[in-house]
Amino acid sequence: MGLFDALEPVGVEIKGHELHCVICRHNRFWRRKAQLNSATSTFLSLDWTDASALCYECDNCGYLHWFMPQ
Repeated sequence: MGLFDALEPVGVEIKGHELHCVICRHNRFWRRKAQLNSATSTFLSLDWTDASALCYECDNCGYLHWFMPQ
């Protein structure tokens, strides 16, 4: 986790709807960012140019919910 990430799992709202884990229906999550590396960017050492996604890791079962920034 980064310096300013939550110190405990949080509730999440996506477009006005409370997020519940699709596996266990829990509603507390850890926020993560994930780099979406492409083979070409990796080959050219340009990984930093690739997009990143926002992930919420379920505090109960660990399932990752991925969201593309809009």
